[in-house]
Amino acid sequence: MKTNYIKQLLIVLICSIGLYASGNYLAEMSYIETLLDGLNVMIFFTCFFPFLFVSFGLISLVFKTVHKFAHH
Repeated sequence: MKTNYIKQLLIVLICSIGLYASGNYLAEMSYIETLLDGLNVMIFFTCFFPFLFVSFGLISLVFKTVHKFAHH
């Protein structure tokens, strides 16, 4: 099974932009007043979990590659 690493990097990039933009807005917000505020919270968590899982997968791949090269 081949994995497309460019697609994974693209997912991490898009999710990081979403996390940055919605995180800045969440930091300025004191509580949820409007529907837009609630949607922003949903965007934050929708971006957070794919970013977390794909990033850990890519980081573990990098560590495995480095470990493979170090022992050969």
